[in-house]
Amino acid sequence: MIYSLLDELDDILEESKAVPFSNKVAVSKEQISELLEEMRLNLPSVIKQSQRIADNVEKIVGEAKQKGEDIIKEAEETAERMASEHEITKRAKEQAETILEDAKATARELRIGAIEYADGILADAEQTLRDSLEVYVKQASGVEDFLARECDILYENRKELRNTNKGDAQEDAE
Repeated sequence: MIYSLLDELDDILEESKAVPFSNKVAVSKEQISELLEEMRLNLPSVIKQSQRIADNVEKIVGEAKQKGEDIIKEAEETAERMASEHEITKRAKEQAETILEDAKATARELRIGAIEYADGILADAEQTLRDSLEVYVKQASGVEDFLARECDILYENRKELRNTNKGDAQEDAE
């Protein structure tokens, strides 16, 4: 959305009328102000999207942790049941330890994967936000410089008109 607003700003500058005897153009202050306001309103949506992604990551990590705990609990319950028979107690302990280690490894892998996934999404969102901010700052600076130059030109034009008007008034008086 920010990029389309910047394109619209660029279109306004391209379609603006040239100021005579200069390389300047005249733009509508109202149009520029509306675009800048829309840009300000759209930046929070990028931030909200980043927050939703972060919340989703927390959910994934929470689910992975819960799944790991469930696997561990199931392994412990299996180990207790198997331990009740004397002959297979040793084998049951070995299987329980294997299941427990597998569960821990699976939980660890799920957690690491979820964190890496979340980091990638957040890095993309951060870069998009940084890119948008950089473009916005450049465009805002350009508009500000342009408007300042236009004000200076208008002031100089008015000054010339006043001087011309004073000169004509003096000639009429003579």
